[in-house]
Amino acid sequence: MGSVVDKVQLVKVESARIGKYLKTLKPEAWSTQSACDAWQVQDVVAHLTGAVDRFGPNIVRGAGGDGSAPEGMPPAGEGDMAARLRANAQVAIDFRESLGSKLLATYNEGRVRFDEFLAGLQDADRDKPCYHPAGTISVETYLNLRITELIVHEWDIRSRLEPSPVMSAESLPAILEMFPVFVVGRLFDPGSNIPTSTRFRFELAGAVPGSQDIVAGGGQKALMEPAGGKRPDVIFGC
Repeated sequence: MGSVVDKVQLVKVESARIGKYLKTLKPEAWSTQSACDAWQVQDVVAHLTGAVDRFGPNIVRGAGGDGSAPEGMPPAGEGDMAARLRANAQVAIDFRESLGSKLLATYNEGRVRFDEFLAGLQDADRDKPCYHPAGTISVETYLNLRITELIVHEWDIRSRLEPSPVMSAESLPAILEMFPVFVVGRLFDPGSNIPTSTRFRFELAGAVPGSQDIVAGGGQKALMEPAGGKRPDVIFGC
């Protein structure tokens, strides 16, 4: 678990690095289908760009003691999450179309603006609650979420343009921190769609070695925890 200041710096470094990578892409690469079903590469970049003005103000307000919903938004955690995710796919496409040839420039302008949003954060802000449509989350989780979006969506791009893409090793710990508190049980929660409770074990190697279990199904809320003595039903090697 890194400090808030360290995570702010990591967001800055990774977003700048990705900006430099995007500058190297050939024109035809931008319209290549990404690993995201609904998006071309250019739509993925538009999604990362648009998140600046969705995430940044919420983090600043939360750090300042206001974790309430912004004007015009529903309370945190209310509404149809699946419908919101489907709508977000089209939002990114519409945003990309509105930017035209200014997409890369807007990404770079946005990442600098996001750095400015985060500039005043301190370690004392770590656990302060912030608004997110999926539910109230801490400043730290918001930072981990931004790191995750940058790195996972970079892979969504690179995996269709390169033979052997890899994720940034420096950011993998933040991704693992984010999953049990934001993804599992919120974005991934199959409930009764899996008839019986099932323990999925992920045996991780590389930069973040270890074993993690996700328990889901049987009508219970999904959870993620370090692997222990309970026998898994399924094992994945990553």
